[in-house]
This record gives sequence, structure tokens and C-alpha cells, in this order.
Amino acid sequence: MRAVNFVHRLRWPIKGNVFRDGLAIGDVDNDGNNELVIGTSKGTLHIFKGREIWHKTTGLGSITCLAIGDVFNYGRNALVVICGDGWVHIFYSPRSVHPKKGKKSKSEKTGNFDQKSGKMECVHRQRIPTNTKIVLVADIDNDGSNEMIIGLTDRVVRSYRWSSNADLGTGQLIGLNKWECANQIGSITLQHNSDGTPTLLVAQPGGTFMRIKCSADEGRSDNESVQSEGATSSIDYQTLGISRMRNPNISTEIIGNLEPMESSMPVVGGKDEKNREDEKKGEVKQAPPVESQAAARKRSIDVDLEKNLREFAKLRVAQPTPEASAAEVDQIDGNIIGGRVISGEFENSPLKNTLLPGIKDFSKKPIDSSGQKDEKSLTKDDSVEKKTYKSKPYGLATLDGTIMLVKDEVILWAMHVDQQIFALSRLDVTGDGADEMIVCTWDGQTYILDQKRNCVRFQFQEPVRSFCAGNYSLVPGIATPSFVYVTFTNK
Repeated sequence: MRAVNFVHRLRWPIKGNVFRDGLAIGDVDNDGNNELVIGTSKGTLHIFKGREIWHKTTGLGSITCLAIGDVFNYGRNALVVICGDGWVHIFYSPRSVHPKKGKKSKSEKTGNFDQKSGKMECVHRQRIPTNTKIVLVADIDNDGSNEMIIGLTDRVVRSYRWSSNADLGTGQLIGLNKWECANQIGSITLQHNSDGTPTLLVAQPGGTFMRIKCSADEGRSDNESVQSEGATSSIDYQTLGISRMRNPNISTEIIGNLEPMESSMPVVGGKDEKNREDEKKGEVKQAPPVESQAAARKRSIDVDLEKNLREFAKLRVAQPTPEASAAEVDQIDGNIIGGRVISGEFENSPLKNTLLPGIKDFSKKPIDSSGQKDEKSLTKDDSVEKKTYKSKPYGLATLDGTIMLVKDEVILWAMHVDQQIFALSRLDVTGDGADEMIVCTWDGQTYILDQKRNCVRFQFQEPVRSFCAGNYSLVPGIATPSFVYVTFTNK
């Protein structure tokens, strides 16, 4: 295994301990540049921009985790900071629209906000359950709105959504779902399936994880408020790595939505442009792609639906006769009693224009009176090929040194290192568009693995308490792949 050495580094002193999920890299002030955010057990929040400390807040409580994302669903990032005593603080940049009032702050209106102080405002503070260890901001039900997902030390996962009141200019986080895990939670990540639906992957001990699939209807009542107690989710446990573990009780880390390598991770049910050109020239004959189980089930459902639609197209609604007497008219709503019935003879009367959807509304292609699709009347949109999704891989790492790359619940490869792994991140280090897995151990060993199992090692000189990887903007406009280490010496 090759070893590399990174010579360019920055060092800042940090007072207080930093939890494993108490640091992150992201664009907190929506200026197009990524900052580094670190929260300590003493309640101090640091935001670093470039080579300097850009913002500092004290007195928040013991910060256990934080996340950067569009939690307000306004198209701009916010900073979510959660403390161990159950208080969540949401910070917003003055240059952004105020999440509660939908208006610009006074400093932005006047243009007097300083670039070195006072740029992050705590716009919301709310009490949630205590002992939160990890937080994630993502759209888990595919409804276009982000949710806040938290993992607790008591083996519980909860989801929240921001709900605002435009009249009063206020808002709060509304609890949606609650899931209880069988064992302690390692990490939580978002993973998209081959059909494009998002799922939550919750790491469990022994190289296992729990998969949670939410629907857009869950957690919503008629007035878009609170989830009912009877709402359930699709949950299943995956034990794909249990046979490789030397100790089934070791902690597990998981990271999802790894951007695949185009050459080795083809689109399910599709073909790339190069293969299409080669096929046109007659140079290459590619075998048909292997159809996944989900795609096969969906294709079977589409065939059955198509068959049923053609059968229903033969049905005709009988027209009411104009000689209907007044006695046959309902005195309440004015409808003709028995006027709309389907007779056993299936009369060949023309289709009646009603408010209810008919067969034409459910078919992408027009259907004539015989129930057959009219190929001549196809529009341009109807002829567009059905959209295909990439099935993205995800990575797992366990405390005993096992690293796995998995796709569609199939282990693509696995390797073992001699150190104890505690952190797993994803980052495009090489700039080829595909994500590498970044694995960090307690003694500072850092492994960079691509999706073809090529690996290089970097030795950090001190034991590590917390770790994260991301694109940090040391110079405005340029994001550089960076590793962040928090040591036991408060640096």
C-alpha cells in the first residue's frame, strides 16, 4: 500500500472537547465558499473562513452535533447546532432572507454588515429530546422539502420538518416520525435506490444497518401538521456484512450516495453515449443489461396496468335519455336517478365528458375508439425515453478494520486494515467525478480508497478525536479537498 504526505496544512487552537459529529464543512453564509464549523463541549461555536476565525459564539451548551443544509426549505443553507441538553439552535446569515419573516435583515438592507463579525444570527431556538448524537438535513420522503433527522444515544431516530406561519412571522420544527433501533446507532446517511427513491441507512453494530423508507404522505395530516401515531414506514434490516465480522458487537459507520465511476457503475437499464455510437457503427454488440428486481417488478406492474387499461377502454357510459321525467330527477342535487349506468350490452355510445378521469388521462399514448393506441398522434414528449436512474454504491466500515463497498445489497469488495476505524467520509479527492471513501482511525491513520479498491495511506502525527472531509475554500472561489483532524491536545 502506497503512502502519501500532505504538506499544506492549517492549525487552530480549540478549547474544549469536540464530539465526533461536532464539525462539518459547508457553505453556511451562502456566499459560494465553504467554511469549517466546529462546536465544542464548552458551548463554543467556531466558524473558520479561509485562514481566520470568521465567527464565534459562546454559551450554547455542550454541542454534540451540527449540520449544514436548507432546513427552512427556502433555497439557502442554515446551520443547525444541537446540544446534549436538548436545545437546537439554528443560525442564519444576515445576507440571507430571514426564515421567520421572509424579509432581509437590517444589516443587509443598509449594506452595513461587517465581513468579520456578526454574520451569523441565531434565528430559532427550540427544545427537542436530549442526548442527540448525530443530525442530518435531507429530503427523506422525496416530496421536495428537506427534513431534519436526528439520532439519539437511546437507539431512537426522529425526523422533523420546519413549519412556518406567514401571518405571525414565526415557525417551529414539527415532529414527524420516530423509529426505535435494536442496537446503538453508529451513523445515519441518505441513500437513493435504483428507482430514485430516497432511503435512510442507520448503521448498527456488526456491519449491519437498518433501512428506512418514508413516503410523502407519512407524517402529514390534512393541515400539514403532525404525524398520526398509526403511521408506519417501510423498515428492514440488512445483515450483509455479519459473516465478515470478527466481533458482531463492534460499531459500524456507513456513508451513502457515493458518486459512481462511469466505467464501472453503468446506469441500470440504460446505455452510455460511447456504447450507443459504437453500436451505430456496428463495431460493438453489447449484451442486454441485467435487470434488477425492482425494475422487473415495476415492468410487470406496467404490463398489467396496460392490459387493464385496454379492457376498461371498451366500456362505455350510457347516456341519459332526454325523455327523463321530473320524477326521475333527484330533488337534492338535480342528477338523473339511474342516468349514469354501465349496461351489460356495453353500448357504443360516445364517451361522456365528465369531471372524472377517463382512460385517456391514464395513458401516455392516445387511444382510439377500439382501445388501440394511435401511433400517428404521438407528441414529442410521449416519444421521450423513460428516465433511468443510477444505482449508487455505499460504503461501510467497522471498528475492527473492515471496509466494504456495497451496491444493491451486493458486496463489491471488502478489505481489512489493522487499525480501529471510527470515522468514514466521502470526497472526490482525484477530481474525476467519482467519490472516494475516506477512512480515519483513532491513531491518525487515514486511508483513501477509490471504487476500484485502489488505496493510499496518510499518517497523521497525533491520535484523533474527531474527523471530517470536504471541499474547504481556503481562497475565495476555489474549493480544495481537505481533511480536518481534531486532536486530544485541543487543536
